[in-house]
Amino acid sequence: MTIGYEYFENALNFNKYKLRKNLQFIDQTEESER
Repeated sequence: MTIGYEYFENALNFNKYKLRKNLQFIDQTEESER
């Protein structure tokens, strides 16, 4: 049970990290298009 929860938590954190990087990337591309 604990292993599954830790895996789930890691996946959540990884998704948040990926989301943040994607948002930063979008911001950069929008700025360069101006």
